[in-house]
Amino acid sequence: MTEQLKSLDLAAGYGGTIRGPGVQVPAYEADPWHKYADRLIDRLAEAVANAAACELFVDDGGPLIFGVRPGLVRNGDTLYTFAGCTAALTDDATNYILLTAANLAAGNTVTVNQTGFPLQSVTPHIPLGTIVAADGVYTHDNISQTPRQRSMLSIGQAMTAASANTLVAGSASNADALHVHGLAGLDAGVRLLMPVLVLEATDDEDGTGTFSIQASYPYAGGPMPVTYRVRAWISATMYGAPAAQTDFSILTGTQLREIAANADYEAISDADGLVVMNVEAADGSYYVMAEVDGAIYAAEITITGN
Repeated sequence: MTEQLKSLDLAAGYGGTIRGPGVQVPAYEADPWHKYADRLIDRLAEAVANAAACELFVDDGGPLIFGVRPGLVRNGDTLYTFAGCTAALTDDATNYILLTAANLAAGNTVTVNQTGFPLQSVTPHIPLGTIVAADGVYTHDNISQTPRQRSMLSIGQAMTAASANTLVAGSASNADALHVHGLAGLDAGVRLLMPVLVLEATDDEDGTGTFSIQASYPYAGGPMPVTYRVRAWISATMYGAPAAQTDFSILTGTQLREIAANADYEAISDADGLVVMNVEAADGSYYVMAEVDGAIYAAEITITGN
């Protein structure tokens, strides 16, 4: 596939016009026209200098010596001025040329290997290109640039390469070396994931009653749709020991363990986080305690109608 260029007649009509940002094509009748051409070349040179930042080139220092043009590279909060450099190629191999954080800090070095560009998650870098050397020489045709990658990868916008390596160092990784979470905020966040129990007692006024135990979201409230394990027992006193009544049994949920008949049970809630206990006892006031994740909740239930 070959590009079809604009016709010469069309290109000739651009004289004296602005063809791009700051790029003015000289008018043919301009006097002296070469001054306009000098300004055009100067503008194009500025644009090319930006585009060619960190570009690879053939250096005249030896048959296996290459060069890297200077450029500006940002790594996190730091803008580095890379002065450019020359380096040696390995003969009879594909040479991969890249910039690492250490290269940027030095300002005039580049990394060369013959194994390939590393994973960004392991070694943050900017790939500059490859050069194939053979029989002790290389030419312009053996250089493969990566200008698009140079413009898209900048080693990281919010952290340095060293920080990135700290996070991805496998079993040796240590996020707390970069940022320690406040214990108070972490505690509140964990508590948001833990249910609180909302207790509600109902006297049926016939010697029986029901006692619902609902898992709910802390702070915001509302039922938490989760199946959970709860222990529930009945006593004559707040937070007292289990005391058997005529009946204390599970209406909603699944009995997991009977600790004491008519007094103390472990239950599995339904899918909506609800356990309902049936209460039959002599007229009077009783307390039902419910425990989840070590937290104990208590509420009073009154039985009448006997």
